Amino acid sequence: MELPQLKIFTNNVASALQENNYDGVVVLFTDKKALLNVVPSVKSWMDLDASFGDEIQLLLPNDASPASRVLIVPTGSLNNDFDDARRFKDAAFDAGKRALKAGMVAPLVCFADAPAETELSWTFSEQDDYKHYLEVTMLGFLESTFEPVDVRDHHERVKQPLQVFKQLGFVAPNFDGSKVDEMIKIVSAIEAGRRVAKDIGSPDPERMSPIQVVKYLQEQFKDSKNVKMTVIDDIDAIKKEYPLAHAVTRASLAVPRHHPRFVHFEYVSPDQDKVKENLYFVGKGVTYDTGGADIKCSGHMRDMSRDKCGAAAVAGLLKTIELLQPEQVNVTAGLALVRNSVGSDAYVSDEVIYSRNGTRVLVGNTDAEGRMVMTDLLCEFKERVLANKKANAPSSKAPSLLFTVATLTGHALRAYDCYGITLDNGFARKNKVSKRIHDAGHILADPFEISTMRREDVAVVQPGRSSEDVVQANDKPSTMTSRGHQYPAGFMLIASGLDKHGLNHEHPIGFTHLDIAASAETTSAVGWSLPRVTGSPVAALTGAFLL
Repeated sequence: MELPQLKIFTNNVASALQENNYDGVVVLFTDKKALLNVVPSVKSWMDLDASFGDEIQLLLPNDASPASRVLIVPTGSLNNDFDDARRFKDAAFDAGKRALKAGMVAPLVCFADAPAETELSWTFSEQDDYKHYLEVTMLGFLESTFEPVDVRDHHERVKQPLQVFKQLGFVAPNFDGSKVDEMIKIVSAIEAGRRVAKDIGSPDPERMSPIQVVKYLQEQFKDSKNVKMTVIDDIDAIKKEYPLAHAVTRASLAVPRHHPRFVHFEYVSPDQDKVKENLYFVGKGVTYDTGGADIKCSGHMRDMSRDKCGAAAVAGLLKTIELLQPEQVNVTAGLALVRNSVGSDAYVSDEVIYSRNGTRVLVGNTDAEGRMVMTDLLCEFKERVLANKKANAPSSKAPSLLFTVATLTGHALRAYDCYGITLDNGFARKNKVSKRIHDAGHILADPFEISTMRREDVAVVQPGRSSEDVVQANDKPSTMTSRGHQYPAGFMLIASGLDKHGLNHEHPIGFTHLDIAASAETTSAVGWSLPRVTGSPVAALTGAFLL
């Protein structure tokens, strides 16, 4: 789905309307008195109705206002202790939806009382939470006009055009005109990545089975000159290289269309002398999670087609990387695309399975499958880091940071509601990885909470007998387990062998676990439907590591 044409104007609304074909004006404001500077006729409405401006309203002014139809959009308070950039994102999303309903396909967006300045310094400042209000607003409007691939397929099937924006203009007189093209490039790249994430994450488990996800990604990256994509589809190879993931997907092998796939991406900076970090991302792509033999009951299987959103986000991030071509990072990524089915060959609790690292894993709960499908990829990337160190590759002097990205636990929702969670091992904490994700997400309206990996998270998965080396889980849901979103990271550390590469090791390796169970979707749905997929954490990761 193509993005609408984006333009930023550094003059004024009247000039922008004269020079371009826009079919309406959208005015965002915080103080309703500021509307008088853009739409003078609102004074009469304010005099008649004390609640005027408290919600989105479509006006048809008959005075010297800038357009024949004007949509006024309150952001809400910006000055309370707990306000943040989502004020602009939420206002922009709601405004975009309302503008489309009004029939606008090319709105011009302006700000009656915008924050004083914006710049491309993507570093969080406690003094300016709204430094990037313009980018956040642009992303909010782009989000409002997007429909995922299954919806696009339907509209093509019934030969009905989608109602989307053709172009979007933004008036920001205080913005540095020399940086317009750079900002549009960054916003477009973030949005392109989010759209890939939503295209994979949103559709049903048949439309985006492992095989169908691969077909979609092959189309997305078929012309890429800087991102290499490879696919492992041989079941015997998956069993050998990723034995824990193979156990999870065993029951799905009876159905050929549900067969697993592993996808690798490789991005190499065009200038290795500028590389500051080597990043490795593992994405959980469970295209449907029945819970396996420990089956999800009492309605808890609902929404489990979205258990692939970790892999979806990692794939989206690679699309953003393809477009931005950052010089300061090398990026490797792996997607574990499996279906956790239930059947006669399902893996079961009490099995002891060897991981790629040679660690004996005692299965405690087959519904704790996400950590299983990611651990062997994590181990593989650890091996690559060590091989590069041994070969003394040019970039091997830069820190190596490994990430798992997953809709992993219900505990994440209980602990932090709608926010993504990030937690570090010692080396990642030393490199302020979680803080960077938190800070970038804060100013880009893709917020995260920082959690902490503690000794208890490693102690609780220790073996209780000589038959195992690590315990995968207990027999309770994560929501009923103390530190339910933290201890899976401890398990992955041990089962992958990363626990041997801590701060005091000759070759320390950073590990950061992102549990996006809460942020990958909106927290509410319409009626009995499913929530909307958000594309998180593409924006936060872009701000933290690529800009």
